Amino acid sequence: MNKYISDIYNSLQEIAWHFGSHGVNGECCGDLSFVEYMALKKVYEKNELSVQEIGNALNFTKSGATRIIDRLEDKGYAVREHSLTDGRVCCIAITDKGKEAIKEISQKYTTYLEDALKEVSPLKINEIKDILEILLRAVQQKEAI
Repeated sequence: MNKYISDIYNSLQEIAWHFGSHGVNGECCGDLSFVEYMALKKVYEKNELSVQEIGNALNFTKSGATRIIDRLEDKGYAVREHSLTDGRVCCIAITDKGKEAIKEISQKYTTYLEDALKEVSPLKINEIKDILEILLRAVQQKEAI
């Protein structure tokens, strides 16, 4: 095993801590848990998804995804609707409140990261982006297998 893999793993854990449930200044996403935020973000990115698709995207069972969607609905961030293409399928759509939450949270973390990286050259920032995309694709492919 490459001796740096453990270092990469430890760095990813620390990064996840700062951007996960702990978040910026001890909070992640307002009244959303990190997992609720990620589910809502998936719906935001695709406009509407089935509960099964949300579960697959987050590597949860359908029943686990259903509980997350129940909480998002209770908080007014998402609604269940029937698919326009197949009325038998229940899809999750994001509400205006959900869209606003995603935009606010994204802006907060973008500003935080921009400030944290203000001393890093634009070339290095581009390299970081490229490396993180490579890592993300590798992890996503591994999950698909």
